[in-house]
Amino acid sequence: MATGTQADVQVSLKLVVNKETNKVLFAEAEKDFVDVLCSFLTLPLGTIARLVENESTMGPVTIGSLNSLYHSVAALDNNFLYHKQILLHPRNRKASLKSSPKGFVNDVATFVITDDLIVMPNSMDYSSFAHLQNSGIKYPCLLKEITVNVTRKKVLDLLKCSLLSKSCLTDFLLEKKPIIQAPTFFSRSAENNSSIKFKLKLVIRKSDGKFLYAQGDKDFADMVLSFLTFPLGGVVRKLGGNSCVGSIDGLYKSVSGIDENLYFMSKAAKNRLVDPCLFPQLKLSIQILPILDSSELKYLVYHRYIDFGKKSFVHYLKADESVPANASNSNFLSLSGSESPGISDKGIVKGSKMFSVTDDLVVAPSSLFADLNLISSLNTSFLDVKEKVVTIGLMECLNILNASLTSTSALSIGLRHLISEVKVEK
Repeated sequence: MATGTQADVQVSLKLVVNKETNKVLFAEAEKDFVDVLCSFLTLPLGTIARLVENESTMGPVTIGSLNSLYHSVAALDNNFLYHKQILLHPRNRKASLKSSPKGFVNDVATFVITDDLIVMPNSMDYSSFAHLQNSGIKYPCLLKEITVNVTRKKVLDLLKCSLLSKSCLTDFLLEKKPIIQAPTFFSRSAENNSSIKFKLKLVIRKSDGKFLYAQGDKDFADMVLSFLTFPLGGVVRKLGGNSCVGSIDGLYKSVSGIDENLYFMSKAAKNRLVDPCLFPQLKLSIQILPILDSSELKYLVYHRYIDFGKKSFVHYLKADESVPANASNSNFLSLSGSESPGISDKGIVKGSKMFSVTDDLVVAPSSLFADLNLISSLNTSFLDVKEKVVTIGLMECLNILNASLTSTSALSIGLRHLISEVKVEK
């Protein structure tokens, strides 16, 4: 249950721990904590990249290529981007540690959570004794119960553990940076979507087969940059439940399997976690994740005085969301296609300029001198470089997205099947 004032809100979490190994076997939690776990699935990848670099007990961490992609956006001149702040601060839903009638799961149920974040209703369908037996526990004397208070500050540690570790609760309890386990990358066969096609020039180092960069037009740059706006739950769904990110796949699959009629506030609350859509201002000419129907939304234009000047803001809300406190005196307007602020078919990057995307997804405008400097910065001889023109589709886009979550070689891993004829010279 949540306790304390708004400034120091905390929730209690009961943990059952193996005395011999100091490993968490499972936890028992109520709505407040489960809502926090569920909220991780709503976080856009750009928000995750920003949050995990913040200081906490375990220090800043790196999540695949997301950090470098995020920083490349921050470094891009505003002249190259529409709505840069949408990428750096993408819209997400927040779950508070303070009890409220909202959130995701209902407030009468309790849940059992395993070390790798499998969430199950505390019901007759779940046997804690069977879980203990499967964990090698024979006698109650081998167990101890620990109650920890989860504060706002500790939620960031929990997020980092969930993204890196399959023993999330143990690492969270011990307040240590988890050991990152080598992920298994699944090359996938995606559904056929002939509308998603990108023509690229790949620049590859022959000696080791590493992709130095890919050059493409604005649509390709838009696609890569749009990763930052994707909610984590939508990414896992699009990847078929195999994102290979820490304990996130287990969290997603277990939440997907929970009865929405018995344990969620509504069907819509569950769908926000397991089948989310992007907001209409993130619409692109080539779309990977679905866009919300504009009829389900309303938007609010309001003004605030910042640095002695009046600035305009646009706030998008779903039908069940309340007006932000700092905009309470403004009126809502209906959402109607291109008339709505921030919604257009122009995409993310401006103009028809070519862009280069490095192996770790640093996006930058492409030019002869920029490309020469890039090759030079990678300490690569021109004699060791091979160029190849390819066309990629949805499958390759999802491979790049998948690899970006766990590796700093997102292109080399995601597109490696396209360069089988490039022989590694030793």
